[in-house]
Amino acid sequence: MIERTSPVKRTTIFCRDIEKSLNLYRDILGFSVAEDKTVAGPAMAKMIGLTDCSMHICHLRAHNSEDGLIGLYEITADDVSETSPPPPGVIHRGQVAIVVNTDQPEAIAAELEEKGYPFLTPPTKYVKEENSEYMKAGTYTEMIFYDPDGVLVSILGYEPKLS
Repeated sequence: MIERTSPVKRTTIFCRDIEKSLNLYRDILGFSVAEDKTVAGPAMAKMIGLTDCSMHICHLRAHNSEDGLIGLYEITADDVSETSPPPPGVIHRGQVAIVVNTDQPEAIAAELEEKGYPFLTPPTKYVKEENSEYMKAGTYTEMIFYDPDGVLVSILGYEPKLS
C-alpha cells in the first residue's frame, strides 16, 4: 500500500464559545495550549467559505505531541450558519468522536459529572481477554460524552491483564 498521508495532524472544532471548550479540553482533560492567536481578513475567510471574518484559534496538544492536536476555532462573522447537534442519548450516523487515552478515567468521569457534561455512555468497564494487533488484553474503562458543541469525546482507560 502506498502511504499518502501522515497520522492525523489535527482535528478542528469550529466552536460556539472557545472559553467553554477550553474549560473542557484544557482544564478537565489536561491538554496544553500550543498556540493561541487571532487571525482576520478576507484571505483567511476565503479558506472557510466566508467573505470576511475573525477567528480566535487555540491549538491544544497532549504530552507535547506534534500530531493529534485539537484545534478550537471560534469564528466571528455575521454570515456563519449554526448547526444543530443530533439529540443526545443515541449515536447518529455521520457523528464524529475524538478518542483519547487516560490513566485517570475515574477522576475525569467525576469531574465531567460534577460539571454536568451529558454522557452517551457512562463510564463502563469491560474485560478484553486476549491481545489483538490493535488492543492489548486487560480491563478497559470507556466513557463517551458530549463537548459544549455536541462533539462526542471518548475517554479510554486501560489496566493490563494480570498474569
